[in-house]
Amino acid sequence: MKNFKWPVAVLVFILTLGISVGAVLVRQRQMVNEPLLKRINELENVRTVELRQEDDLQVVVVQLNHVADLSLAYQELQKVITTMLKQDNYRLELVDERDSSLTEAMSAVRLALYEGEQRGNFTEINDYVASTLADLNVADHRIAIDKENIYFQMRNGDSYLYEIIAREQRGREGERV
Repeated sequence: MKNFKWPVAVLVFILTLGISVGAVLVRQRQMVNEPLLKRINELENVRTVELRQEDDLQVVVVQLNHVADLSLAYQELQKVITTMLKQDNYRLELVDERDSSLTEAMSAVRLALYEGEQRGNFTEINDYVASTLADLNVADHRIAIDKENIYFQMRNGDSYLYEIIAREQRGREGERV
């Protein structure tokens, strides 16, 4: 052991580790990131897409054009992304073109939307949201609901806002499962 060269061993270890990490990053970029970016960019409603890494989570940031039905556009994005990434390994973030009037309108209806998520009184909430937005001169809005999310969108001129509220799964009589 007297002739063991520690500096050489440490250098070889660091080089091997660096090459391994580099190979993994190159593989991730060529085999997953670039094809994913290409497939998302091919979607009709996508304006821009960006991938970021946050800890062990791949964040997919997508700016959509104005869409007629946010729920369909979101589900289409989810379908493309889940073909390449595991469900628990990514987060999808949507970017919209909101302005101050839409942000104010969202603040006025946010609690009602979350109440709808909790109580399931979607018809009442839809009427309240429509009335509130009419008072704020926002005529173009849409609420869509599926088993997983509430999709809310509104438009005012060239500005548009998208909000997706995750629904908690409930058993009988409103209890969470």
